[in-house]
Amino acid sequence: MRLITTLVIAAVAASVPALPAAAKSHTRYEYNGHYYNSLAQCRAEKRSSTKRGTIVGAATAGVGAALLGANLGETALIAGGGAVVGNAIGSRSKHC
Repeated sequence: MRLITTLVIAAVAASVPALPAAAKSHTRYEYNGHYYNSLAQCRAEKRSSTKRGTIVGAATAGVGAALLGANLGETALIAGGGAVVGNAIGSRSKHC
């Protein structure tokens, strides 16, 4: 019984130093304060964020212009500018 306990303790002690080395070799990607396990997952989130920024920017600027009394042409122009600004904000400067 004592021999088995000693062998189990020796096996556990031998495997413990190997665990942190294996954990450090895993590459993680960061975008906008979030961490991802793969580059594809990180890039997909970046594309999604850019699309959301474009749509929200256009909608916010268009609705704001319409509520302030702009005509159809001015509203469309302002919404286009909002889409450009939203796209820039959505894509951020951080890279995967």
